[in-house]
Amino acid sequence: MKIPAILAMLAALSGCAADPIAPAPASNAAPAATEVEITRDAAGWQARFRFAEDAPVWAFERSALLRREETPWRPKSWTVATPGVSLVRIGDFDALVADSGTVPREVVIRFRPLAEDIIADYDPAIILSDGSLALYGGHFNAFPMDSREAVAVLREPREYPARIALTAAGAPLLFDGRRMTRAEAVGDRYVYVGDVSLAADDPVATILDPGLPRWISGQLRDFTPAVFRDYEAMMGSHKSSRPMVIASWAGAEFRGASTGGSVSPGLITMRLEGTQLLKETPGALHQMRWFIAHEAAHFWLGQTVGYATPDEAWITEGGADFLAMGAALRADAGFDAAKFTAEARADCAAALAKGPLADARRRGDQRAYYACGSLFAAAVEAAGRPRGKGFADFVRTLIATDSDGRLTAAEWLAAARKFGVPPEQLARIDALRAGMPDAAPVIAALLGD
Repeated sequence: MKIPAILAMLAALSGCAADPIAPAPASNAAPAATEVEITRDAAGWQARFRFAEDAPVWAFERSALLRREETPWRPKSWTVATPGVSLVRIGDFDALVADSGTVPREVVIRFRPLAEDIIADYDPAIILSDGSLALYGGHFNAFPMDSREAVAVLREPREYPARIALTAAGAPLLFDGRRMTRAEAVGDRYVYVGDVSLAADDPVATILDPGLPRWISGQLRDFTPAVFRDYEAMMGSHKSSRPMVIASWAGAEFRGASTGGSVSPGLITMRLEGTQLLKETPGALHQMRWFIAHEAAHFWLGQTVGYATPDEAWITEGGADFLAMGAALRADAGFDAAKFTAEARADCAAALAKGPLADARRRGDQRAYYACGSLFAAAVEAAGRPRGKGFADFVRTLIATDSDGRLTAAEWLAAARKFGVPPEQLARIDALRAGMPDAAPVIAALLGD
């Protein structure tokens, strides 16, 4: 998920159903995969596409716009080196289009890694002040279309298999938690190009921009592995290999403070900038700790076991917020947990007054999932406390018992019942999920007031 500045989470993109593409062959055989070889040489970076079939247009699955200009980002970064092919914008998609006939089976793109913020998607690159960088493979996924006209009316990307590999003239890479010189099966993930010092028992690879203010580097270097170790001790192993955390510094030209970032499989990124971050303040320290703690929690509650549909995002977002609160308290006993809970209560009640929790995303109220979900997690924590158990133990049981890794609300509630949450508390959670004009009394009862 892309996280805009000041730590607000962005929702996943969704769209309307589109007109069908040309009928598949009668055999219904799966299409051969497009192969993409990303390399760096003396002239810079290039991507060599070897398309699996003939088509006049190959559109890119991820075609978000630059946040500042609200224009396509690829023209600022990519140059088509193959004659007879143009990079154009068609409707909602960037596309490679043949000047006539079909796009050649092999197309070469020269590109300059672009570290700019794009809307609701991952930045093409993360560039640190020492020249090391991470490249996102998902922007090289493309799918065939029969015509420009078909692309122009398309509102949802097609999925098409691709095998993406990356090398950088023998430079060290970090991918999937391991050092290597060639990354394969990159998919929708970042590859870090640069050397990383790792100990065998490091739970996370923490990559810090040398340009970061020293106090930020010190805090992140200590807190990041500590929170991953704590979570693993409480919830067991997550399904990812060793994650990466990359913190980059965008400078102090901005007068305020901006702490943004993104989360993708196996990676948490932070992008920090502003004069107010040059010196340590309690507010800035809290923001950075919270960001790392919340996103680290998603490796267990989100990536190892998650929700079945976006309408049930409270399962992961609220749970991650509750786990982050615990991490904040362990790091600083003076953390104001009462303020966190009070804000969650107020925000949850305000959201439920507008309708059911499941509809919050359609109302543009993503905060409801965080606020209400954290209160549900608090109820689970309270139920386990007499037995010396907590919400993290509940998450451990979810991971151990869920077969497909995607929980429905009904499955979460059933697990909560088995964990020991009383029937009257489960009834209150159900009532709150349905929405109500005045949820405050029910929330108070849920929290034992």
